[in-house]
Amino acid sequence: MATRDEPLPLGQKIDQMLTEARVILPGAQALLGFQLAVALTQAFDSLPASLKAAHACALSLIALSTILLMAPAAYHRIVYGGEASKTFLQIGSLYMLAATVALAFGLTADIYVVITKIAASNAAGAFAGALSFIVLTGLWHVSSALMRRRRK
Repeated sequence: MATRDEPLPLGQKIDQMLTEARVILPGAQALLGFQLAVALTQAFDSLPASLKAAHACALSLIALSTILLMAPAAYHRIVYGGEASKTFLQIGSLYMLAATVALAFGLTADIYVVITKIAASNAAGAFAGALSFIVLTGLWHVSSALMRRRRK
């Protein structure tokens, strides 16, 4: 079945971008909540300072991701009064991309912490973190960019 790509109206593109943010946001918020709770446990107290710092970095990155995912809706409402704007679509899309990059780095840092603790090995943690970063950015950004280039 042959299909033809047809351009979407600007308003529909904006709705899709905001919907995508709403889909990602609950996962980032849940992860942030778990990260905050972990810092209050006795097990966290027993971690070496380097792993606590890595967790703090991960927590900051997930918080940044959450902020970036929430920002486009407020920006759209405050700056543009909810009206369609090509500039807003570009800005909102950049926020979304930045949010997924921050999310990938945050997940990578926490995977490093968890695997280092489980395996009692910094090398194992670093390998798992690097592998997770490659998979996340590969699926979220690299493969998407390649497919976009291929479509053109």
